[in-house]
Amino acid sequence: MIKSFGQTWLAEFWHTGKHKRVPPELAARLLRKLDMLNRAFDYKDLQAPPSNHLHALHGDREGQLAISVSGSWRLCFRFVEGNIYDLELVQYH
Repeated sequence: MIKSFGQTWLAEFWHTGKHKRVPPELAARLLRKLDMLNRAFDYKDLQAPPSNHLHALHGDREGQLAISVSGSWRLCFRFVEGNIYDLELVQYH
């Protein structure tokens, strides 16, 4: 279950389904990914579908995991005891 967001605007998007920072072409897919995260009991639940590209992060994001949303967009988060914390939408170039 999603417990906290690292971006207040992403929390608003999760609750309302819209926010000006979310590109319109990304909105539906992002909502599906957020729902998937919210329903996950274990981080391994996020290995399917393979398009999630679940992976551990390194460097200043050590201890976080990420899944792919679309193209260079990723959802980064900490997974602790079945819960998602510090959830952020990040665009990598």
